[in-house]
Amino acid sequence: MVCLGFHFHDQGEMEQIKERFVKLLLGEDMSGGGKGVSSTLALSNAFPNLAAAVFGEQKRLEPMLPKRKARWRKEIDWLLSVTDYVVVMVPTQQKSKDGSSMEIYLKL
Repeated sequence: MVCLGFHFHDQGEMEQIKERFVKLLLGEDMSGGGKGVSSTLALSNAFPNLAAAVFGEQKRLEPMLPKRKARWRKEIDWLLSVTDYVVVMVPTQQKSKDGSSMEIYLKL
């Protein structure tokens, strides 16, 4: 199965990754109520968590097993793919025809 450009072994794995993808984009707020953290903060927290999960299992400094290495590469690629969908907005001022000014946000 292919989803978001990645190959998955089964439907369960694909659903798990899709859920994690949405959590990162929504800043871990699945309710949509704006109570989560920013997407960039959620993503920046995900990298050390992945490193701790993968490298925390290592008992000593040695080459990684192929299965663990494949997991690392797949998850890093997946986390980096989220950055393609993060939108950065910056505030700016816009003047209307009547001369009034309002703050709007533009995409970078």
